[in-house]
Amino acid sequence: MKTIYFTLQGKGGVGKTLTSSYLQQYLKQRSDKDSKIMGIDTDPNNSSFISIKSLDVIFLPLFDEKQKINERNFDKIIELFYEKQDTTFIVDSGATSFLPLVNYLKENHIMEMLKDKFNIIIQIPITGGQAQEDTLNGMEYLIETFKGENVKFNIWRNEYFGKIETEEIKEFEEFQQYKKYKTHINGILTLSQVNEQTFGVDLEKMHKAKLTFAEIATDVDFTLMEKQRLKTYEHKIFEMMDTIIETA
Repeated sequence: MKTIYFTLQGKGGVGKTLTSSYLQQYLKQRSDKDSKIMGIDTDPNNSSFISIKSLDVIFLPLFDEKQKINERNFDKIIELFYEKQDTTFIVDSGATSFLPLVNYLKENHIMEMLKDKFNIIIQIPITGGQAQEDTLNGMEYLIETFKGENVKFNIWRNEYFGKIETEEIKEFEEFQQYKKYKTHINGILTLSQVNEQTFGVDLEKMHKAKLTFAEIATDVDFTLMEKQRLKTYEHKIFEMMDTIIETA
């Protein structure tokens, strides 16, 4: 069976699109050349996933004529899943569509419906800094909502805003939220802090340009050393994903 990856988190700006794009790039590089991989952007306010042109992401319009999210529009995703059962999907959800999508999946028993057709993995970004508590609460909410429904959970630790820690607890694995749900967590991936003056500037330049790691190699706007550092970072991230992500 192929896999559907839902990238979900109720807090905005914590790396949902980043993890979705890295995952799709990884699957494209590591999978057989004939494998079919499709990204779906469901963020009605900040469609940043679809803006990475080389990934060929499709956009799902969710707003009705009154500019309100109509949950019936999610039906189109499920129809697409059934039409293309030979495809691996990455569904990127924005903060605006988070609750409507979670409610839709739960109310319509979608995970039960899909279990014989696809493996289902929910990707949950969590981050340090001011959003730490919100993202940990979002993780807990998602696992509590979908545990026991043939769903696996991959946790992405995004350290861009700081390490995920408190004054007393320095490791995520010591957090009560992790201990409570560790049997449901398939794997943990970490986007570690980088040197802000070198790798940080290069990554920001790549992300602002809406480019993939593969495109950087031939892009004349990037210097030799920028390309070298981004290649090094790509290798590190993809090597980490090798231990958790199944290729298409």
